[in-house]
Amino acid sequence: MKNKIVIIVLIFLGIALAVSISVYFTKQTPAENQKGIESGAGAGNQANAEQPQNKIITDDFSINLPSGWKQTAPAIGASAMAVNANENINDPAVQKINFKSYLAVSYDTLQGKSMSDYLQIVKNGLSQTIQNVIFTKEQDITINENAAYAIEAELVQQGVNFKILMIVIAGQGEDVWVISFNTTKNSWDGYKETFYNIADSFSLKNG
Repeated sequence: MKNKIVIIVLIFLGIALAVSISVYFTKQTPAENQKGIESGAGAGNQANAEQPQNKIITDDFSINLPSGWKQTAPAIGASAMAVNANENINDPAVQKINFKSYLAVSYDTLQGKSMSDYLQIVKNGLSQTIQNVIFTKEQDITINENAAYAIEAELVQQGVNFKILMIVIAGQGEDVWVISFNTTKNSWDGYKETFYNIADSFSLKNG
């Protein structure tokens, strides 16, 4: 579990790099873009080659995407990623790092820990790795009858103020699914409802 939490932290820490990679992959051919990457959940995390453009469908889960969002090759450790490819960025600092708002879905396991302990470990990992992170809101929620926990936070990287939303969803047994949403602080108000709506669409195929 420790290694997976490090990966989850790095997904936040490497905001600019991750999205630069994602934008690169959106320019590849459809065949290249649909190869998929297996993660801790096993072969089931490989995305199906044929799926609607407005939805990510894997052997384990499905999640809806808003108009203009494109699925990309996931970063190592993530099960799926998508980026708002049509996003218009006016801030020169944001343009400089080639950032576009994106989401990532990752898989992990509790390995005997309670969900409360798991959440604290993730938060501690973020605080230790990203020293300027500020947790602004936390709440228990439900995603398709699965218990979940939402964490909103702010951080500064490469001179840009970012706002992140992390949704931690309890799966079967000790399975944990983490959906991370990343945008700029200035864009947050326009994305907040969209991010929560995307999270609400997350559906595990094993019930």
